[in-house]
Amino acid sequence: GTSVTPENPAYIIPRGDVLVVGGAYHEGCTKRTLSDLERKRLKDNAELFGIDTEKADPLHEWAGFRPCRQPTVRLEIDKSLSSTSGLQVVHSYGHGGSGWTTYVGIAKDTMNLLRK
Repeated sequence: GTSVTPENPAYIIPRGDVLVVGGAYHEGCTKRTLSDLERKRLKDNAELFGIDTEKADPLHEWAGFRPCRQPTVRLEIDKSLSSTSGLQVVHSYGHGGSGWTTYVGIAKDTMNLLRK
C-alpha cells in the first residue's frame, strides 16, 4: 500500500471533468519525467482516494517544479524596475507546493501592495 509522508504526499484536485492525482516532494530534483516507482505511487494514491484504476486510465503525466524560497516567499514591488519602466513589477514566488492553496491570499496581498 501507499505510505503517505511529507516527501510522498497524497492529494486529489478536481479540475472540470478530470481529477489530478499527486504527488511527490523531492527537494532539488530536476528530473522532467516520472520513474516507474513514482507512477506506481500515483496509481496507489488514486486507489487510496477511491478511484477504480482498472476503469480510469491516466490522460497525462508530468513532473512539476515547485520552487520554494527560504525562509519565506518573495512578495514585493521591484522598485528598480518599476521606476524605469513606469509599470509596477511585483515579484511573487517561492510558494513551493502551496501555490494552489494560497493563491487567493497572495493575490489579495499583491493588490494591497499595489494600492499603497
